[in-house]
Amino acid sequence: MDLARNCRPLLAAVTGMMAALFFAVGASGQTVVNVALPTGQPPMVIEKSAKRGLVFDVVDALNSMQGEFRFQVDDYPAERLMVSYDEMDVHIIAYSDAKWGWGDRGARPSLNLTNGRDLFFTLGGYERDPSVTEEIAAVRGFHYAFANYDSDLLSQMPNVTLVSDEESVLRLVENKRVDKGIVSEAFLQWIALSKPEVYSRLKIDFDRPDHSYNRQILVLPNSPVSVDQINDLIWKMIASGRLQSLYARYGLHVPDALNKSRSNTLDPVRYFSSLITLGAAAQGNAW
Repeated sequence: MDLARNCRPLLAAVTGMMAALFFAVGASGQTVVNVALPTGQPPMVIEKSAKRGLVFDVVDALNSMQGEFRFQVDDYPAERLMVSYDEMDVHIIAYSDAKWGWGDRGARPSLNLTNGRDLFFTLGGYERDPSVTEEIAAVRGFHYAFANYDSDLLSQMPNVTLVSDEESVLRLVENKRVDKGIVSEAFLQWIALSKPEVYSRLKIDFDRPDHSYNRQILVLPNSPVSVDQINDLIWKMIASGRLQSLYARYGLHVPDALNKSRSNTLDPVRYFSSLITLGAAAQGNAW
């Protein structure tokens, strides 16, 4: 009895290790790759519970293209992700930018998947009182050039109304609760597709963006899948036209540098030359 009782802790530990190994490899023998979402904003993520949005579609495509890895999206708390990512068993960050602190944490970026901008917009025909300070709607915790990329400074600006997401920014502008809002160009493209009647009422300042950025798939040091393997899958989606099709669902366009490479796949020399050139460019952009 004593021997059995003394062995229970060891048995529990072994069982736990076996369970962890089982889930890491997966029931099908595939290696699990945990994917974190850096944003809950449309169109990247439209509805987490229903797994709607571009990120979910791209992850599904990655899973259908190969059998070695099983990419699974997990909802990690955004505020904790940057601080505790190494304790949370996160392997890759989907559609973030290495410049947003991840490069300093050892993340390697894939090829650039979007060329993004944050844009100011107003309601068409709206005229504000010039004697009153302009009121701006923005997303709490985001980093904008007009606030020196400082979210703490942003929260202290008296003429800024902070909300939880870009859809709320849009509603404030629509209801004339603020003079103008700031959202991503990707969000506006999604609105143009999903709510054209709303988009038609907006006056968007395309010529003076707040700032520009790119998004990539970021591969963390503990990831079982390499950045080269991710890039290989991206190129295959580009060559088949699948990535372009997924983007079109949300009113988005694949960056020109990637899209043009599709025609190069017919010429092996030009194709592999483009891989080298664009791969080097992606590394340079991230640091």
